[in-house]
Amino acid sequence: MNKNRGRNVINIQDLKEKLNFYSKEKKLSIDVATWIQKAFLRWLINSFPYVQVVQSNERYLSLVKGKIPSWFQENSDIQFIYIEVEHREIRILLDKCSEFLESRDKKMVHKFPRMTVEQVLQKWEKEHHAMVVKEKFFKETSTKGLEVVFKFENLTVVKFKPDHQELSLEMARESALMQHCLGEFDNDRLGQGGYGEYYINKIRSKEIELFSLRDSKNMPHATIALYKKEGVYWLEQIKGKQNRSPIERYVPASVAFFNFLDVQYNYYHNDTLGMSVIYINGRTKRIEELEDEKSQELLIAYDVTLIHKIKNPSKSTLWLATLRSPMEIEYLTTTTDSMKIISLLQKPLLMLKIKLSMGISSKDLLKGRYDYSIKGRIFKFIKLQVGRIE
Repeated sequence: MNKNRGRNVINIQDLKEKLNFYSKEKKLSIDVATWIQKAFLRWLINSFPYVQVVQSNERYLSLVKGKIPSWFQENSDIQFIYIEVEHREIRILLDKCSEFLESRDKKMVHKFPRMTVEQVLQKWEKEHHAMVVKEKFFKETSTKGLEVVFKFENLTVVKFKPDHQELSLEMARESALMQHCLGEFDNDRLGQGGYGEYYINKIRSKEIELFSLRDSKNMPHATIALYKKEGVYWLEQIKGKQNRSPIERYVPASVAFFNFLDVQYNYYHNDTLGMSVIYINGRTKRIEELEDEKSQELLIAYDVTLIHKIKNPSKSTLWLATLRSPMEIEYLTTTTDSMKIISLLQKPLLMLKIKLSMGISSKDLLKGRYDYSIKGRIFKFIKLQVGRIE
């Protein structure tokens, strides 16, 4: 348990271990790793908005393994919360903060302990916005610092040669055209300063390998960073222009490239989810291609909003989406009265939007004017009292 501003995190140890694992996985400097374990963790405890309030022993046991500790109190005035350690937003914010801090001049390290998460994110956003709006200049290269490693229709994927003398210039060109921070140097020719120095050091040390998806005119459309773990490629990141996801036109080539190299990544990788792509059963697939029930349910259990990207959701997948987020029922194209009933039980205000078969109004049903039968089972609703506050 961690007491701070009235928010007591019941899985605080899991959070600490996750942050420590992240720092080791990214091979962050000691100063940045320390900032994450202190400032970022403190921010999660105090301010992270996506939490679950835990008020009962049953809820506690459903979220945390082991016995219920003596300090946990049911239905108390103390606020106990649970934070999902794999939440997408945590990874997004960690990536931004670590990128910003690792790219700072060493003379600034002493300021890290006094920097808050809000300050770091504000500075990151400001710098990246500036990269988008300002006009960038770059030198055309001989392209000898690039190696073609994959072809897909009229597109190619090139790899940046880590030891080539034009590496920093190639990175600067990629960054200027894609409007992101990869090759944002203070000195392009020397490869020094800014975010660019952080990334060029990772490339030269073979910590990551850099690729670019190009068209026939040598214009980039996706920047891809991979790293190797025990001889296997893993996805670090894939970015389109302005740090967004690659647009739909370049998704098939990206998927084909990932499968060509057998690239692995967690199925909830933020960059691939933005492309409606996941890694499952040893392959990269489009979400719309998911047919087996288990894969669909795994995806919805992680993020219920992805239900709209599945082309042919199974009935159990639809049920899971309804149970996890009743409000989704309004937007699902294939539903049953049973699903609508469950949604109404959880969110009565949906009565204004949900229509049942047989011409029965959801509003009348909730007001107790009808009993409703599904396959011979009668549903009796407690009469809904609607009052107006003057």
